[in-house]
Amino acid sequence: LHKNGQKAICYFSGGSSERNKPDYNAFQKAGVISNVVSDWGNKLIDIRKIDKLKPLFRDRFRRAVKYGCDGVEVDSIGVPEEMIESITKSHTFNFAKMLAETAHNENISIGLKNCPHLAKDLVSYFDFAIVESCADYNECKKFSEFTKNKKAVFIVQY
Repeated sequence: LHKNGQKAICYFSGGSSERNKPDYNAFQKAGVISNVVSDWGNKLIDIRKIDKLKPLFRDRFRRAVKYGCDGVEVDSIGVPEEMIESITKSHTFNFAKMLAETAHNENISIGLKNCPHLAKDLVSYFDFAIVESCADYNECKKFSEFTKNKKAVFIVQY
């Protein structure tokens, strides 16, 4: 890809942890995995534990750089807020901000995936956005701050 001038964006979940991922045990050992299971069967991460999460995600960003990724698409950032009653919008904002700052410290770009209720607040931290089915939920305009700031918004419609 890079030889042809193309960029590689890699994916991982930020709000959940999957047993088949190489760092699942590290997340479990750090005590950041909740007992809440997402609709797709993954355990949600307690995003309030920023100090414990930062080194785990730093390792993920470093792994992405090692794999040759130019950027990362971090999925499910807002899912813990949607499914765990005690997690607030403020927790989600702080978690997302930590992810963006950590990614940039590792010299990799990061995209905000979904999270329409925080898009305007997070635009200064993220390099691009990826939005799923925003037309179905009337959420596309919530990402207009990205384009106003000359940042790409990729819309995926299923």
